[in-house]
Amino acid sequence: MTQLVFHHDIEQLKHLSNGVLPIRLYGMGDKNLQIAHIGNMVLDRVRRLGVELNNQVMDFLTIAMAVTAADTFVLRKDTANGWCRSFSITLPLCQPDIWHANKAHLEQILHFLSGDIWQFNFQEDGQLPPKPYKLNGRTKLVDLRNKDSVCLFSGGLDSAIGAIDLLEQGYSPVLVSHSYKGDKSHQQMIVEKFNQSRYANQFSQFNAIAQPHLNNGRTAEITMRTRSLNFLAFAIVSACALQEVVQKEIDIFVPENGVISINAPLTPRRLGTLSTRTTHPYFIQELQKLLTAVNIPFSLKNPYQFKTKGQMIAECKNLPLLQQIIPDTVSCSHWKRKNQQCGVCVPCLIRRASLYYAGITNDAEYEFNDIRKVLTNQDRKDDLFALISAIRRKNHSNMHQWVLQSGSLPIQQLNQFADVFMNGLNEVEQLLIAKEIL
Repeated sequence: MTQLVFHHDIEQLKHLSNGVLPIRLYGMGDKNLQIAHIGNMVLDRVRRLGVELNNQVMDFLTIAMAVTAADTFVLRKDTANGWCRSFSITLPLCQPDIWHANKAHLEQILHFLSGDIWQFNFQEDGQLPPKPYKLNGRTKLVDLRNKDSVCLFSGGLDSAIGAIDLLEQGYSPVLVSHSYKGDKSHQQMIVEKFNQSRYANQFSQFNAIAQPHLNNGRTAEITMRTRSLNFLAFAIVSACALQEVVQKEIDIFVPENGVISINAPLTPRRLGTLSTRTTHPYFIQELQKLLTAVNIPFSLKNPYQFKTKGQMIAECKNLPLLQQIIPDTVSCSHWKRKNQQCGVCVPCLIRRASLYYAGITNDAEYEFNDIRKVLTNQDRKDDLFALISAIRRKNHSNMHQWVLQSGSLPIQQLNQFADVFMNGLNEVEQLLIAKEIL
């Protein structure tokens, strides 16, 4: 079990016993002492909301930071089975008693999300909510006036559609981004097109980045199964500030097509390590229960839970604007390696199938513009072959059992989950037939 000790005061981390990983929250670490850090710029971003957070929301942000750090700093390959890690996390909070009462549920949710074993030891002396910047100061604040909702905004195609549909329906959302290196440029390209449209004054933006640094020269883990927790924490922080300003209930929209959300394993081999659960309905449901239990009163909603990506595109409420934006969006799971989308990973193939379904030819450039060229590439053909395998068995498989392999789902909606997964496979099948691969 890896022991990680967190604190916002670096002095509390300087004399820990050997074998413990010290991590500073919300500030810089120390390379000489090998004290890692995360979130050194986050408090500045929070202060730009112009509203002081409550303690529960601040604690949730702190927990998300700690989880992201643990997920980043501890390598899966060093474990006995090459995947499942065990974490023992000592973490100071503003209200540790509230979180201690819900600790078992939090640990269970994180186990579902990442496949790891999580143990928390919550203590006093947590990072307090930062004092907000003043409206008349030099620092530009996030404009929360006349806004009414929060929407996750990643720079991907689904989140672009989610934002357009909300704007077209008359919502005035705060678009919340986890601005990883590279992602921010795509997010801003989309926002620029929003600003050139009739939506220019209808939304605002909040973006932040965790920026974990290990400070000991070792490599970081890249699987990052818990990345959605930090993303949602930024959304909850924004919703808390917005609710304080407008004094109304705030919904947090999580736009994700149902196929990727369920993420049923395409082959038996993909049940564990290749099956992410970042927006899985069970994760969202259980996180909602946890938030309610600790008095964080925001509703998490995915309006596209039963839509394929192709249906999302075809039914977008401003298709002309979406067509302008599509080349700026990113769906690829590998794009940062070459600053280009590959075109042949599962998210890329689902994206290309969805555009084909919607009859749209305007797309980004891919490393493999011709999908057929990956058929002879030993290193890159696995995802295509997994989708082909799933397509070949979809018509004689029990779809209910199949979608349940990725996690628990509400029985009364099982038909809808099975249908969206089947429809998603049908979209990919039509693309592969058109490309003469099937």
